[in-house]
Amino acid sequence: MHTILVSLLAFQAPALAEDGAGQSFLSAMNPGISANGLFLAGAELDDGELAAPSWTGESADLPGKGETFGTGLSVQEMEVQLTSAVDPYFKANMVLAIPGTEGLEVEEGFVTVTAVPRLLVNIGKIKEPFGRENVTHTHALLTIDRALVSQRVFGEEGLNDVGVNAQLLLPLPWYSQLTLGVDAGQNEGVLGSGDAGGFGYLAHWKNLVDLGDNYSVEVGASGLSGLDDIGGQSVVGGVDVTVKGHGSARHQWNRLVWQNEFIFADKGRAPSASKPGQQIGGLYSTLEYSFTKRFWLGGRFDMVGLPKPVDGGQTFGATAIAVLAPTEFSCFRLQAQRQFLPGGHTADSLTGQLSFVIGVHPAHSY
Repeated sequence: MHTILVSLLAFQAPALAEDGAGQSFLSAMNPGISANGLFLAGAELDDGELAAPSWTGESADLPGKGETFGTGLSVQEMEVQLTSAVDPYFKANMVLAIPGTEGLEVEEGFVTVTAVPRLLVNIGKIKEPFGRENVTHTHALLTIDRALVSQRVFGEEGLNDVGVNAQLLLPLPWYSQLTLGVDAGQNEGVLGSGDAGGFGYLAHWKNLVDLGDNYSVEVGASGLSGLDDIGGQSVVGGVDVTVKGHGSARHQWNRLVWQNEFIFADKGRAPSASKPGQQIGGLYSTLEYSFTKRFWLGGRFDMVGLPKPVDGGQTFGATAIAVLAPTEFSCFRLQAQRQFLPGGHTADSLTGQLSFVIGVHPAHSY
């Protein structure tokens, strides 16, 4: 039977053989495979004292402190991605990640229904479209770490859950996409009820408008609601504004990206619970400018504690970064950061990162 099937495929392949690009049927069924690695080297000072190496996990537990990588050498993340068309109706994407050097996890694994005009439906484990930063993979961030408010609201893994969402392209004169989704409600930061019916409900509205030939502005609004780990209702809202520009003619490498996002979470409490609700809000603003095709500078400002302070005060962050990208498959980042924490504490770090990509890596969203 096996021999018969192989013979049938061999016979049918020439008939199906070639698509518009001259690609054979059999090769079209092979997924695009890529791998990405992030290596770190750095030094960290907490309140002026050298922090422990990152692999010990013994960095100072300072109030309001965001993710840091300690002192020494480490692997930030390894990632393998597979993407392919399944058939005329579905395409699939799977991302397997190893944080550090231990433990393989499914970062994303979903199929997209593509058969309906103006509508995409995603089913599986998804980096959900809340704002701008949450959907971005680690190696595609401008900075080495994520914004402090994203870490505080959604946790280290971000808003990344099993669910289904529908993305509808609205019939408007500009690019406008509305996303509605339901997930399993397992986010550790604001949801995580553990109940069978403890779903999370997501809405995101994205609008993109051209400002002439060289600039565009994107404005988005996001909302999330669901039960938290004590049975109370959590509500998260966010707005984001991103301006992108590039040069013209011979100077198209003069790229400018200014990305801003505000997130506010009201993690409520159950009526019978004694634990009060918690409100966490903050913003970040990143600015990136490429001086040449391969070199750019950037920075990020963070503030956590809006509209009112948390953990006894507000947290601020100032980050500067320089990036050298010899090709589109590799880059070096050097980042300096200071976090101003409640109680007069500080966390300073200087971190270098080497990033590489091999294989057929799909393009990131605009």
